[in-house]
Amino acid sequence: MTVVDVVRWVAYALLIALVIPVYLAFVQFSKTRRAQYYFQRRDAFKLLRRWMGLALVMLIAAIILLTIVPPLLASIAPAPTPTLTAPPTRAPTLTLTPLPTRPPTATPTRRPTATPPTIPTPTSSVPLPDPAFSPLPSAVPAGEGAHITLVALALERDGNGQPVNPGNKFPPGDQRVYLFFAWDSMQNGNMTTFAWYKDGEFLDFCSDTWLWGMVEGRDWGERGHTSYYCKLPAGWEPGSYEIHVFIETRLQGVAQFVIKE
Repeated sequence: MTVVDVVRWVAYALLIALVIPVYLAFVQFSKTRRAQYYFQRRDAFKLLRRWMGLALVMLIAAIILLTIVPPLLASIAPAPTPTLTAPPTRAPTLTLTPLPTRPPTATPTRRPTATPPTIPTPTSSVPLPDPAFSPLPSAVPAGEGAHITLVALALERDGNGQPVNPGNKFPPGDQRVYLFFAWDSMQNGNMTTFAWYKDGEFLDFCSDTWLWGMVEGRDWGERGHTSYYCKLPAGWEPGSYEIHVFIETRLQGVAQFVIKE
């Protein structure tokens, strides 16, 4: 057996082994579509990218071993007889849909002793963001009385969970922006969406759609008060921002604020 034959057998072995990462990538692709929770779909997408990357590297290596290496070896030490090689088998490809990155952190607090002026609910219709249209298994229909009231915006909160210097104009910088809100008649499993926008553009990092009471750290119960914050990795840049809050498809309110020098 010549060196060229050995190279070809290694390439064939890579093509056969390619089935493993492709299969695992297909499994993770299924999870990105069917996983119950958002963070499970997000983690499955990360694994999908890794397996597809490994499969691509193996395929490229096999093609190089089949098409480039044999002629180089033949030019150095020509084989006594020509050898025909089969064309490489193309690996199946998958169409990937990007998922959101890490969701923002929500921090439950105790009921404040004083309540700032309530943020009014707009009368005009506000469309749901695209991620909120993805069905969530195990969702529980919300009752007619279920509602969320947006209370205030602030950059800080005190020891009792109340907003410090609430307002709607903040300077740019690397700080948290808190949305304080209250709720009533909520049930575990109600589909809830907090969608953040900058100048009309959807902020994937801050936004989240989840089942009420079924995400770790958000076991808030039937009624109460808390705050939900976002801190952008690159900091807050000047612009107009909005937070749209939904229970299922029902708009609960829109909080607006401006980042300005």
